[in-house]
Amino acid sequence: MVIRLMETFHIKPLWIFRNYNFSLFKRFLSVKTLLVVLFFGFSVIPLDAKEIKILTWEDYLSESVIKAFTKKTGHTIKLYYYDSGPELNAMLTNGQGSQFDLLLADNAVTGHYGKKGVFQSITSIPIDNVQYNSLQSQQACGQYGIPYAQGTMGIIYRSSISTTVIDSWKNLLSPSKEHVGTAMMFKDDIDTIAIALLAQGLDPFSVDQDELKSAYLLLSAQTKDLLRYGYSVSYVLRQGKSSQLTLASGYSDDLKTIKRASGQTDWKYVVPKEGTLFFVDCFTAPSSSVVKEGTKAFLAFINDPVMAAKNAQDIGFYTTNEAALLISSDDYKNDREIAPSAQTVKRSYNYKRLPESDVIIRNKMVTLLQTKE
Repeated sequence: MVIRLMETFHIKPLWIFRNYNFSLFKRFLSVKTLLVVLFFGFSVIPLDAKEIKILTWEDYLSESVIKAFTKKTGHTIKLYYYDSGPELNAMLTNGQGSQFDLLLADNAVTGHYGKKGVFQSITSIPIDNVQYNSLQSQQACGQYGIPYAQGTMGIIYRSSISTTVIDSWKNLLSPSKEHVGTAMMFKDDIDTIAIALLAQGLDPFSVDQDELKSAYLLLSAQTKDLLRYGYSVSYVLRQGKSSQLTLASGYSDDLKTIKRASGQTDWKYVVPKEGTLFFVDCFTAPSSSVVKEGTKAFLAFINDPVMAAKNAQDIGFYTTNEAALLISSDDYKNDREIAPSAQTVKRSYNYKRLPESDVIIRNKMVTLLQTKE
């Protein structure tokens, strides 16, 4: 399996004297180094600065926030990416998750692999600022995760190209002629099948064989109209302004990235009328190693309300941090494409883990669909 790697920053940052946070500062510097700084007043690099490896979705952490963290602590961040649920599950099953300090996963994955012993009980570790996350998000992530983001699954589309109203999953499964050949669909054992089930008014987590067959038939008929299977964000980030995409399955936090990467400002996001899936993404840590001080510092930093607000607004996802929401812009808080309305939440299903045998069936369905591309 190929893991796409981006070394975010290699430049060792300087400590700026006027911005010292002495409680954090003493944690990273020796007494001897501290005395030197106090006496001479120049900037130094912490002697125990560490590199923190994070596995996440692409474009899901603000570069400016990462820079600010590195500047404040001396720790650097290296980001690794996955672009589908099955890819992440395979890594976790094969033990590859142990090579990272932190992983971002939805609440269902977090709970499942936490119970299997892959993730440790991260909430038992004292970490500043995590208490600002909503009670609902903390309950969703459970003992194995620290809340990061929340959102929905829906359809993204170019409004200047669409000649029909996009408000149903059927618009994606049977795209109108202007989107034929330029549409994308998830290659995900949960989300892909859920879309076809929701389109028929069925439970997205159904394990009924007849319902799964009907879902497969819908998806099979869609294949001829697709540009490709995959995650639209990964595609657009690579294609940039050459992107041919006009319609795709997506998440509420994808919109800003796609607009920025493609240079196309007419992208819209909609939650179809048949309902959707609601997720909470959580930071988790592998059980195979002790959580480093630098990792704790990062979690405290990213949960600081000011940083949490900036990070969420830079990327375009809805934060779980209630204190961050209080200081966020009104435009952000009232953006219905990012912030799910009460009506949207009402017609949403929370992510849950299916029995392993049913996950295997869905995985085979998606694999078979990809052979028809």
